[in-house]
Amino acid sequence: TTLFRSDRLGVLSSSTENLNRRSSGRAQGVHELSACEQLVVELVRHDDSWPFMKLVSKLQVPDYYDIIKRPIALNIIREKVNKCEYKLASEFVSDIELMFANCFEYNPVETNEAKAGARLQAFFHSRVQKLGLDLTTSRADSSPSPHVKRP
Repeated sequence: TTLFRSDRLGVLSSSTENLNRRSSGRAQGVHELSACEQLVVELVRHDDSWPFMKLVSKLQVPDYYDIIKRPIALNIIREKVNKCEYKLASEFVSDIELMFANCFEYNPVETNEAKAGARLQAFFHSRVQKLGLDLTTSRADSSPSPHVKRP
């Protein structure tokens, strides 16, 4: 009888450990996603966010969508955060990095848009590091390139 109880306690103990491990993982995910909420607000409020607030207008920049195949903007990212569409912080980081990659692909490095993008990206990277989020997502290289704007 004593042996049976000790086996049951062992099972209960290990079940409890698994629950704690799972819930702490969930808590970590919740922490990361709340950090994403905070970070998107900081990005929107940043002085250099102006080129990224909304999708580029097809009327104002007709060739943009010929060059940029996966457009994204802060208003879309913020909406995805608010609707809990990101399951992982890395998905949020990937969308932000896509936004910067699009900026640097379309805009020559000397333009105000590319300069604002470089400053906002530096701010983003510093905040991600301070918040303890993972920047090592699979993403296209999103550093400014010195090419000329395509016709």
